Amino acid sequence: MELLKKIRLMTSNVGIYQHGRFNKPAPEFGYAIEDQARALLVVNEFKDKKLKSIYLNFILRAKREDGLLYHYYYDSNDKYRNDDKGLFRDKEIGNKEINPDPGHEEAYGLVLWALLTIKNGQSTQDNYVRKIVKNLIENAYKWTSSRAISVALLGLLNLNIPDNLESKLKLKLHNLYFKNSEGNWKWFESCLVYANAVIPWALWEIYLKRKCKTSLKIAKETTAFLIKECQENNVPSPVGNRGWYFKGGVKALYDQQPIDSAYMVCCLEKAYYATKNNFYKSWAEKWYRWFFGYNIKGISLIDKNFACYDGLTPEGVNLNQGAESNICFLMAYLAAKRLGIIE
Repeated sequence: MELLKKIRLMTSNVGIYQHGRFNKPAPEFGYAIEDQARALLVVNEFKDKKLKSIYLNFILRAKREDGLLYHYYYDSNDKYRNDDKGLFRDKEIGNKEINPDPGHEEAYGLVLWALLTIKNGQSTQDNYVRKIVKNLIENAYKWTSSRAISVALLGLLNLNIPDNLESKLKLKLHNLYFKNSEGNWKWFESCLVYANAVIPWALWEIYLKRKCKTSLKIAKETTAFLIKECQENNVPSPVGNRGWYFKGGVKALYDQQPIDSAYMVCCLEKAYYATKNNFYKSWAEKWYRWFFGYNIKGISLIDKNFACYDGLTPEGVNLNQGAESNICFLMAYLAAKRLGIIE
């Protein structure tokens, strides 16, 4: 099976399309920079130079005059060209908000993670990459999003000499935990929403790279909390986006999203490396099998072409196949392969 087949189908010479309509790309929804960043991480590990170049070039072209990055890009179409900034935009088409989308911090964190992970080797591009990294690092000191902080840390931890930002962001995560954790609620916030496992994932990585014992303690407690809360009768069950899970409330069962299961696999991979405890490896396998039907519906989210559907719903699966779902599935696949769960 050609593992990158779906990613190639979703990719134009500009980048990877944000959304899909069933098993085809949906170009009218354009491109989002966070998808390029995640895709860059994946194809870098697959050593696909062509795709790597496309996603990296998208990020480099997205640079704004202030040194930061536009979030969206739309293909050439007159109805979208309604300002003097061309095809790159800060907001999705139809978004009337005055302030930037709250997801911008997380998108910037993902870009920082990707750029600090890849080995580019082209001096001209490296200069542009360094400038973007510098600007993102300067901007990141004011970030408050736990997920933005976590993905930024996953990038910063690639540096042999820790950047001052790393210690600042690590302390922010620690403080979020100490502020919000009480009783049986061992978490960084008063709710569980999407992509939860990336936060303890970052703390496991901090311990592996920097031997921070506070990070290890918090990683153990929050990973145990996620495993306990995100299952139904020992079957992995991510928090649903139809209401999420607020402290003192009831966990929403649907819709379950691939990003949550993928990040759990990756988090548990790091937990296993840090502790050599097979408990984590066994749960990583369960969470990987979520994609193939080990879920509360007993339905596979992976089709015959190894493409991933967008979510698990009360009716079955969301038949659309977008960028995030397919990139995240490949992240889980790579983690499972590194663990020896699959060949």
